[in-house]
Amino acid sequence: MNKQSTTLCVAGGSGFVGSNIVKTALAAGYRVNATLRDASDDSKTRHLQALPGASERLTLFSAEMTDTHSFDEAMAGADGVFIASLAPRHSGPDGTPASEMDDEQGWRDIIRPTADGCLAIMQAAARAGTANVVICSSTSSTNPPEPIAVKNELDAVSDAEEQMSRKKYTAAEKTVMEREAKAFAADNCQRLAILLPTFMLGPTVLPQHLERSLHASLASMVEGRKGQHETVPSGSISMAHIDDVATLFLAAYEQSAAEGRYFAVYDSWTWADIYSALAPHVPEAGLPAPLTGSAEEPTQFDFTRRDSLGVTFRDIPTTLAQTVDWIKQRPFG
Repeated sequence: MNKQSTTLCVAGGSGFVGSNIVKTALAAGYRVNATLRDASDDSKTRHLQALPGASERLTLFSAEMTDTHSFDEAMAGADGVFIASLAPRHSGPDGTPASEMDDEQGWRDIIRPTADGCLAIMQAAARAGTANVVICSSTSSTNPPEPIAVKNELDAVSDAEEQMSRKKYTAAEKTVMEREAKAFAADNCQRLAILLPTFMLGPTVLPQHLERSLHASLASMVEGRKGQHETVPSGSISMAHIDDVATLFLAAYEQSAAEGRYFAVYDSWTWADIYSALAPHVPEAGLPAPLTGSAEEPTQFDFTRRDSLGVTFRDIPTTLAQTVDWIKQRPFG
């Protein structure tokens, strides 16, 4: 494959995952067509255009998931498309939190827009003859009603109706999206890979992403202020370095046999272990109060499929240390 003559489309190129896929694809030598809602938004585009290789091989396009034809120009000539524009929806257009919706509103305002947006991009790919599709989903689609001791991608499948019955519409949107994407891909001869990340840390391409979620929490802790927690929670989270996740996306495209679901996490750790690993890197004042009671058992994974793509993931202590060191450098001034 001549990478410099191969074009990849990244839908959602200004998002956290999408922008890192853009960075990784450019570093690998590909030409990249990236979409965002407004390609004239300088607060986003200037950071993408500053990436190494962008001046020669990155083109930005405006596109909106409610209009499948808005992706046609970006998809023209693309050998593969990465759908990374489907951020979780936690509230409806009227501001109603997902947890306060009934099934009708949850389906209309949370689930359908995500599934329809994914299908709109896949339809554009089908019209363009783009047969390789890689979707960013979430481990929220890997929680079956009957818990599995060790999760694998084939058996750990959420039930959308059961999720809706518990008002977990934000989780159900990924379950429904995957189900409908698989059916569309089968009907249109597309090779579909679905990647399943959870929390991701590491350097961000856009400064906006440093202001969100765990990045914002770590930034506060670096300054000696409490982050996300006042007290260490008893639960656990799954985590990975964003650069490793982006590399996994590219591997799923490049390996022609890659198809189906792949975990995109390094592992799951208790919060107690995470804060213990963070302690040497942040002021003590930024750390939460110790856990009272016992920590819950973290999720156990079978990473056979993930590892078949040949990507080595950084461990959690390394991911945490590298992220904190990067934040301390004040990368955006």
